[in-house]
Amino acid sequence: MEQFRKFKRWFNEKFQHDSLIYRIVSKAYHSISRVKYDLTHSTSVRNAKQRKHFSKQVKNAIKIINERYKDAEYIALYNPTWLGVANSTKGLFENIVPLEQVFGRMKIKSVANTLIKANIKTIIFSQIVDGWVDILKEVKKSNPNVKIKVIWHANNFEVMSDYTWNLNKKVLKLYDEKFIDEFAFVKKSMVEFYNNVGYKSKYLTNNVHLDENQAKSSKKVDFNNIRVGIYNANSRELKNVFNQLCAINLIDGAKADIVPINEAITKFADLINLEYSSLPDYINTKDLINRCIENDINSYITFTECSPMVPLESFEAGVPCLLGSNNDYFQNSKLRSYVVIEREDDPLYIKDKIIECLKNKEEIMELYKNWKKQYDEDCKRYVKEFIED
Repeated sequence: MEQFRKFKRWFNEKFQHDSLIYRIVSKAYHSISRVKYDLTHSTSVRNAKQRKHFSKQVKNAIKIINERYKDAEYIALYNPTWLGVANSTKGLFENIVPLEQVFGRMKIKSVANTLIKANIKTIIFSQIVDGWVDILKEVKKSNPNVKIKVIWHANNFEVMSDYTWNLNKKVLKLYDEKFIDEFAFVKKSMVEFYNNVGYKSKYLTNNVHLDENQAKSSKKVDFNNIRVGIYNANSRELKNVFNQLCAINLIDGAKADIVPINEAITKFADLINLEYSSLPDYINTKDLINRCIENDINSYITFTECSPMVPLESFEAGVPCLLGSNNDYFQNSKLRSYVVIEREDDPLYIKDKIIECLKNKEEIMELYKNWKKQYDEDCKRYVKEFIED
């Protein structure tokens, strides 16, 4: 996989994008990568342990639908292993059903038949997972009056991802074929674009509500011992992790907490002599919140984003969070001028914003509390409009 990525980077730098050789090789690359995914995935599905796991998830989803959602106004299906999508779905909807990949004709028909018999008026697919396309087609063929709606959490940058882009093309085709009635996007500009090119779309924006029992930070800033969290990032270009590490390194006595960390980030942090703590893998939301609380400030300054969860999770935990200028948060609030980064690739600028936020931490958290009241109401209204339309 790493060799695949290295070749892709080298090829993009070597050849002009409008040249004949670029177009030919690019098409071949996309075809090979898709075949590679299918072969890899089919191998994993043949594994008995995997089959057993997916079968168990299907049975659990069917049980939840039958016990809770007969004749329901709506349900929202989501993949619990996609943490961002899962947290987004939980923050938006009450009637939710966890469901992972569904493989095999019998399993697909079993889920579809359960949905049909449950007489649910609107079925929302929060992103699309393997097998879900066949499920929604079965449901719509059986009962054309059922509303099928899909939330697309990704942004247009994901065209660079073969897997995500292939799914995107597939769901747009399903809309053209009348299997999908409406989309929702979590970025206003994407809603406007897709409505403009003929795909009925609504706006949703993510939200976070922490359990009342989860502690919130009351930590006072010690400017000689600043701790900055960088979470749910990796060395993908869009996550912009290296500029954020540089900014932290420019602050005397500052330490980073990085989750997850990989070899590239480790080498870079060691190269610039940055003090840091880390974990190698993604962690669940509860553990993430607990780490957030230990920090003075968190940083999620990505180059492209729709409606990121980490900044809201951080603020809800009582800790300010810096973020990029590529989302819809904090509009018409002074809070935006404090925490939204306009120059995402400028470590000196980011360093200054970290210090500015820490000096104004109490005011920032008060601004957030005031903003969140109206935001909660707006989120409820968007969800209601999406379900009922």
